[in-house]
Amino acid sequence: MTVADRLIDADSVSEAWLDAITVLHSTPGRKAVHLVARIRSPINEVPAIRAEADRLIDESTKDLWAVDTTRNTIFPAAWARRFPEPAGLAAYYRDRYPELQRFRNNERGTYFGRIVAYPRNGGEVGDQLTDTVRKLRQELATSGPKSSRYEINIFSEANDTATMSFPCLAHVSVHLHEGRLHMQAVYRNEYLVGRAYGNFLGLGQLQAYIAAATDLQLGELMMTINHVELDGPSGPVKAAIDRLAAIDLTNSAEG
Repeated sequence: MTVADRLIDADSVSEAWLDAITVLHSTPGRKAVHLVARIRSPINEVPAIRAEADRLIDESTKDLWAVDTTRNTIFPAAWARRFPEPAGLAAYYRDRYPELQRFRNNERGTYFGRIVAYPRNGGEVGDQLTDTVRKLRQELATSGPKSSRYEINIFSEANDTATMSFPCLAHVSVHLHEGRLHMQAVYRNEYLVGRAYGNFLGLGQLQAYIAAATDLQLGELMMTINHVELDGPSGPVKAAIDRLAAIDLTNSAEG
């Protein structure tokens, strides 16, 4: 893994997160613009790094969501295992969406809700997950499949009028290149302790789900974060970085 200023190049979700908190910890004000993270294996995790991400959340004085809870707002992994076909997963989620929106911070929706029930004019909703898989399958049945016609909107101009609120994830692009399915996600804002690890993991698992549904190999995940902040006290973050620096993380990623 390499880090050049705010450009992160990592093998796993965990290493991308560790690089991000390391960069921001040494940045004045612990805030930055235009952090870019490229992850080559976007479903792989390093257990020791994941443990530190969990520890920072558990020991926070704020009431933060667990990593898997945040992940589920982007990709409901347990339900996805029951429904490998996107249309089935989307329908199951939409049936339960009103109940999910009663949970704290879900009042305006979830990211996966925007993916499978995107609000359109006239009260209609769009199933972008099923539509994306349909387009990919359609193109893959041809001799020259298009690389870039697979866009998923999260931000809604008509619905998202609050100055600072949901959604922080604005858009997802899926790309087809040399038999692999790649993804880019654009964030308006990201909090590295309270949200980032779960967001990175959710995006990688969503990408892997779409790849499996279209019989494609999993490619890279790239995230462009327009404004990023290292939330949480400096001491515990520095301690986590130091503990991880003291152990050998080479070849320890798990998928």
